[in-house]
Amino acid sequence: MRSPITSLPIAVALLLLPLSSSFHLTPLRKLPISLISLSSSKLPIPDSSVLIVGSGPLPLVSVKTAFYAGYKKIYHLLPPNVHDRSAKLLFGDGYDYNTDEDGCLNPPFMVKSGFDDASCSGKIKFLDGSDPTSTSELSCVDGIIFAGDNFEPAVPLEVATYLMDCATDLKQVSLHSKTMNDEGYGWVVSAARKTANKDIWDRNKDDVQKLTAFTEGIKKNAAEKDVDVTVVRTGTLKGGGWGATSKEEDSDEKVGAEGDESYGLSDAFYKAVQRDIVNFQMLYDCETSDCYVMKGDVGVGGGNTQVLKANSSKEEPGDSSRKSTAGALVYSLASNEAGSNQEYTIRSKEGRRGARGSAEWDAKFKTASSSTGYNN
Repeated sequence: MRSPITSLPIAVALLLLPLSSSFHLTPLRKLPISLISLSSSKLPIPDSSVLIVGSGPLPLVSVKTAFYAGYKKIYHLLPPNVHDRSAKLLFGDGYDYNTDEDGCLNPPFMVKSGFDDASCSGKIKFLDGSDPTSTSELSCVDGIIFAGDNFEPAVPLEVATYLMDCATDLKQVSLHSKTMNDEGYGWVVSAARKTANKDIWDRNKDDVQKLTAFTEGIKKNAAEKDVDVTVVRTGTLKGGGWGATSKEEDSDEKVGAEGDESYGLSDAFYKAVQRDIVNFQMLYDCETSDCYVMKGDVGVGGGNTQVLKANSSKEEPGDSSRKSTAGALVYSLASNEAGSNQEYTIRSKEGRRGARGSAEWDAKFKTASSSTGYNN
């Protein structure tokens, strides 16, 4: 195994960009492509620790999902200047960032799992990429989730492989990428991205090259370590919050799709992504929280009506829920039904409630079709 390069922890802070109001990262340079993969055992959730890497809402939704799934410890690597803001996206604007003696967050309300109806005894810890000693904790990490939001890899491949080297107990990796099919894409979809919604996935050539290079590089590195890799592919990411707002300030009573705060980011997320009077991201989370899970890279684009559906809160081809994507990333590390070294595509499905917990995600993976037909 390659020895970690000791100078890289400081570089991690430079390469992990802070959250912006649009949650976009700057373009990363192209990297070589290669493909190898092997299999390894799935993670027993209560006894396993995971590292979640990336900027934007998707990795934060993954952090919250992993906590409620019951993982022992969840690490999230990001610059220190966004720790407070990230915590508010997890827990709400009223949350005052504070940690225990081990540097783990003290959540304001997370006591019982909303997914598997079990006690949440795990811990969430934000790691400071500028601290050369921060990656020393990664030796105990069993799984890594590379959750780059939208069109960018979570981090440059050099940083990703370094983190994998640090995790000497690593057994499972999951990563977010995009559907590379050309069906339903074309100049109309590209025009919609430029004019109606800059988050629309349009198979831009440069984006395709970046994401493909990252995915193949991770697979190659994982194969050398006998580590299993699950690729979760999506179209245009939408939503990410829990689909509700407080009835009144400082009230614990909520209204919305889910009815509790365990599923998705806090109300602060909707404030951050507000673009118009009507917040389609919130409407999407209330109306389209479920998903279809398909085996392989079988997603399709929005087609010639993409402009009309750019900010739709309904079930549309070419769209994917951030909450469902996070669920697939988190539970594929542990689900035997997800198989070894598989690829899945997440597609929007109408429903006020998405898949929760190991049993429901096992069912999604088990019934996943290898065609564009929707079985689950």
